[in-house]
Amino acid sequence: MPTQVLTTTYGAAALTCLTNVVSQIKHDDPMTMTTIVVPNHLAGMVVQRHLSAQGGIAGLQVTTLPRLAERIAAPNLAPRRPQTRAIRTATWRASLDADPGEFAKVSEHPATTRALALAHRELRDLDQSGLDRVAAHNDLSADVIRLHRQVVDVLSERWYDETDLLHEARRHVENGQVSSLGQIVLYLPQAFTNAETGFAQALADQAPLTVLAGLNGYDDADRAIHRTLDRLGLAGQQDSQQPLATKVLHASDADDEVRCVVRRVVTTLQQTPAHRIAILYAAQVPYARLLQEHLAAADLVVNGPGVRSVRNRAVARGFMQILQLARTGVSRAGLFTALAQAPVRSWEGGAVPVSRWDRLSRTAGIVAGDDWQQRLDTFIDDQLKFVTNADTSDEEVQWRIERANSTIEDARQLQGFVSELRDRLEAGGNLTTWFEVSSWALALFGDLYEASRLPREEQYAVVAIAQSLAALSGLETRATLTLLQEVLDLDLEVALPSVGRFGDGVLVAPVSAAIGLDLDTVFVVGLSEDAFPGRQSEDPLLPQALRRSTGDALPGQRERIDAMHRHLAAAFSSAPEVWASFPRGDLRRSVTRLPSRWLLPTLRALSGTPGLTATSWDETEAPNIIASRSFWDELRSASDLATDHEWQMRTVSAGDDLDDTVITAARHLQDERASARFTRFDGNLRSVEGLPDYARSDRAVSPTSLEQYATCPHQFFVSRVLGIRPLTSPEEIIKISAMDVGTLIHECLDELVQAFPDDLPDYGRPWLPQQRSRLREIAAQKALDFEERGLTGHRLLWEHERDQIMDDLEAMLDADNEFRQRRDARVLSSELRFGLGGHEPVRIPVPRGEVKMRGSADKVDQTRDGALLVCDIKTGGNRTFVEIADNPVVRGTKLQLPVYAYAARARHGGENVEAFYWFVRRDRGRISIQLGESLDTTYRETIATLVGSIAAGHFPAKAPDEPDFAWVQCEYCNPDRLGHGEARTRYESKRHDPTLAALIALIDPDAVQP
Repeated sequence: MPTQVLTTTYGAAALTCLTNVVSQIKHDDPMTMTTIVVPNHLAGMVVQRHLSAQGGIAGLQVTTLPRLAERIAAPNLAPRRPQTRAIRTATWRASLDADPGEFAKVSEHPATTRALALAHRELRDLDQSGLDRVAAHNDLSADVIRLHRQVVDVLSERWYDETDLLHEARRHVENGQVSSLGQIVLYLPQAFTNAETGFAQALADQAPLTVLAGLNGYDDADRAIHRTLDRLGLAGQQDSQQPLATKVLHASDADDEVRCVVRRVVTTLQQTPAHRIAILYAAQVPYARLLQEHLAAADLVVNGPGVRSVRNRAVARGFMQILQLARTGVSRAGLFTALAQAPVRSWEGGAVPVSRWDRLSRTAGIVAGDDWQQRLDTFIDDQLKFVTNADTSDEEVQWRIERANSTIEDARQLQGFVSELRDRLEAGGNLTTWFEVSSWALALFGDLYEASRLPREEQYAVVAIAQSLAALSGLETRATLTLLQEVLDLDLEVALPSVGRFGDGVLVAPVSAAIGLDLDTVFVVGLSEDAFPGRQSEDPLLPQALRRSTGDALPGQRERIDAMHRHLAAAFSSAPEVWASFPRGDLRRSVTRLPSRWLLPTLRALSGTPGLTATSWDETEAPNIIASRSFWDELRSASDLATDHEWQMRTVSAGDDLDDTVITAARHLQDERASARFTRFDGNLRSVEGLPDYARSDRAVSPTSLEQYATCPHQFFVSRVLGIRPLTSPEEIIKISAMDVGTLIHECLDELVQAFPDDLPDYGRPWLPQQRSRLREIAAQKALDFEERGLTGHRLLWEHERDQIMDDLEAMLDADNEFRQRRDARVLSSELRFGLGGHEPVRIPVPRGEVKMRGSADKVDQTRDGALLVCDIKTGGNRTFVEIADNPVVRGTKLQLPVYAYAARARHGGENVEAFYWFVRRDRGRISIQLGESLDTTYRETIATLVGSIAAGHFPAKAPDEPDFAWVQCEYCNPDRLGHGEARTRYESKRHDPTLAALIALIDPDAVQP
């Protein structure tokens, strides 16, 4: 059939030429059927819009060569179905599992499957003799071809790919069945595969064909086009003018380059419609992400390929992590990481309260596996016991009872959700066919995620996941849940949804999308030599030497580099105004970067320096070679800025006032914190209503709470007033905490005393053997309870700590025997409560009223002469207690003993009361205080100062005076665990404010200025 070859440049010239060709074809009959074969989908849309504006597209079909082949051949290949990435990946995975050969050591790694699947696409274009030549290269290539042929054989039984379509379409065309195509125009053909070449040759033999070849005037860039024409038995003339950019922009780094380009896009939009502008990037990383971020910040509408694969969408991350839980026994951390990715439904259809369940699981000490059943059962039992035993007459306890009931319900719901999930994951792990596994996964996915509740981009991910799972159901090879995860992960990793709709907003795409574009202004970014063309890496499966052995059947590095140059030249031809930009350096790597070799002709032309080299490009200046010296320089000098933030920065940098409430408030905060005044930004809440006023209310306060306030008022406010406490992760518990050790020892001693209410040691008498035996039993049971709650850490460390606790309890009884024998005392009681459980609080008179105090004294003894000996058991060291001899309240941080003594005197009578801190582990021994008028006065004044400061709203962050090293001393002053130096400096500046005079005189007397 007659064939015509026309050559043209890219851009508007190509469309003009196409318009003329179509006009000639339809000259006699406007309805003459014409098929225009375009190089890509984007070029097809450009062609359709252009031709429709020139007089309509009746009798026209615009398609790509593979889609045309599909239209012709797909019916002939029925009942075979189209292959998907997931199908190919799963088949490769199965072939590797069956006989990995040379890949035995790496067969289970996902990267191996990914590499082989990529090689498969190229190998499909080779005939059997070509495959034989590849197999003869070495043992590795022989195994690649063996596996490839196995995969092709398996897939060809039920599925077809693009190569099958092209071969079948060629046979169909060669039989003369092309009447419906009419005349064919091959528009801007690029490098054809063997299969595409065969199909195009068949079209040329059976139908009138016009080839409109795009040439750039560069030998290397046009080499592939001439090769395509040669393979079709055609020839094209090389008479094109080499295209150049009209302006060059260079910036300090990629970030600044993108910012500069976006500013110029904003300027261009004042004269040019957005759909006539494009930004093309030479490298995916980092430009695709940077452009999307900066264009979004400028509030510009864009379209083009997406930058985030489906695998990186929240719903895909969440589902993949849920599948991963099958390998970890449903670990607590893994579960809540998965649930936090995207909204998840419970099995009943309600929303999963992720944060609430997460906090609950931490409190219950869950790590993984059977913890979900056992430790949640223990946790629920503890809450039920609290509700049952709580004093319902105490109004302050009522809200705790309500919270416990709500927590019990949450725990039961969490337990049910995880139990069902574990059962379903276990069931999925037992399935062995793709139909079973994919159907199981599809049902699980549908039960957990509701598409209507997700953003539009996440809904695309839902559809992609569902399609991948549904496609896998037709495979007949063996399947496992692990294999499903790998295949799905690889499939979703390469699925890139598009952004926006072509024609709406600015096009943002790779340089390769330039083929077929017709625009008014184009920006090409990232044109540095190290990125474009950059260093070409060797393909380990199909290296260069192997590719050369196939002739030109498998394109190599040279062809890839030529294609990059061709795409750039097409970009330079696609608009009358072309900005080319490149970064001078990379601040991340601290390197200098040079302009791309293909940008040098433009630089030479613009600078008027024909001999300009890549290393001397910066020695010339020209009006159209524009430099951005720095972000700061551009910010101050650019005629137009892109974002409100940049305008604000320019205003501020010029020293002008900025009418922005947020920035004004931020400046005010910084100024106040930098001052020596104690402000609301430092914890001065004097104007806040509802703060605790313990002197004028019936609300009782514990000495421990007031000690915390004296240590760090900010910590007291956040933890006690706001109820915010640091979260702990059970997975990170290596050993039992010091606090839990103290709790265990206290509870053991209390239960021992409660077990022998009528048989406690009398004056000077020792603990009996049966009592010691009972203490060991109590300790063993308590240790088991703590294990069930997940508080004990690593097993080996806990075994050692548990033995030490047993020894410490024995030593306690020995020390207690010796003490009581020396003092001729008897054991009177333990856990002497006051202000709790219906017992009267201890009332401390203060100038503003009366402070009611609550708490529990650990142990009370009585001497034969009636003196009371009250002790507070301490399992830590005595370093912070040594000052008691000189200052019995130690700057307000040691308030327990006096109030315990008052409580004991109120309960048991008598005036002679002595109180002790009893250290039972480290620094064993006792530190005592003696009640008296001086102590009473000091104690009342201390309590008055503390509760008065709380009521006044004084909550400065009193960070520790020593830096944190091995541990964090105050998690409220150092929440990020990076140090509290700034908080300490701020406190030292604020503590001299007269507002804090009374408080500082108590808690930090050394800071009081004379």
